[in-house]
Amino acid sequence: MGSFPFTLLFVACLAALLGARFGLEPLAGRAAASASPTTSPDAVMALPPKPDGGERPPSEDGTGAGAALLTLEACSAMAEDVRDVCLQALARQSAARDPSGALQVCARIADAELRLECESDVAEAVSPIDRDAADRICAAIPAVKWRGQCYFGMGLALAEIDPAYALERCEKSEAFRDFCRHDVVGEVALEGLEPAVTFCAKEEGDSLTRKTCWHGIGKYIARRDFSEAAAACGRATDAWRSNCFHGVGWGAAERDPDATLTACTALPAHADSCRQGVAHQLKRFDPARGIALCESIGTASIRARCLTFLKR
Repeated sequence: MGSFPFTLLFVACLAALLGARFGLEPLAGRAAASASPTTSPDAVMALPPKPDGGERPPSEDGTGAGAALLTLEACSAMAEDVRDVCLQALARQSAARDPSGALQVCARIADAELRLECESDVAEAVSPIDRDAADRICAAIPAVKWRGQCYFGMGLALAEIDPAYALERCEKSEAFRDFCRHDVVGEVALEGLEPAVTFCAKEEGDSLTRKTCWHGIGKYIARRDFSEAAAACGRATDAWRSNCFHGVGWGAAERDPDATLTACTALPAHADSCRQGVAHQLKRFDPARGIALCESIGTASIRARCLTFLKR
């Protein structure tokens, strides 16, 4: 086989690997990374950032999940426009077994932003194995954006392992604090509701920080089960209970918007908040339907906020 077809094949394999790693939202992560801590609640909830928790690394022999192993030689031989991305994937791939070596791979990345993101990725990947090493990596990152994302990634990676420690990482995540509390609390709630409720019930931070916390509980559990999520929102403080039900509508609508709208009607005190959550989810793939749903909401204040979000 000639070198040109081989290069195309290798790039295709790399694209598949990166697709598995980053999902469909690599650009969403960068957009979220630039979000201000004072961004509106709807904006914060609309675009989740990149970190997605720890992943099981591929085995040394290339078997198991994520088995398409990369090599430094292969990455170095690639065209300049894909070399950095390959090196970033290679660093994450090797981080769990050799964090120092993975950081050396990151150091080879020419693009400064991608190099810092790579270091953040390494910390996230090594967190379940050596949290102290991960913490040192995060602390050494000079840029506020990537240092905050680094601690956010640690929180997600450790949410199932040590909820209290994971939630503490959010307090170090700087501009990502509200994102972190939302997503890490949600992940914690999936494993056990009590630590999540206890954390949110502290009512720490400004109004956005507090409502985001409860929203995460509703949204994440609703992805699994609507009734379970609704019951969890019953534990929310009075001030933010409706926001929790907004999360229920949003999370459940990811699976089935029609069934979720029907289920929302069984929540008379919070049906409009639940339906607003469905509308916010519809913005991603059927904005016209989402606007129509907003217009049908009976509570004037909720209807106005819903339309503002859908139309911007």
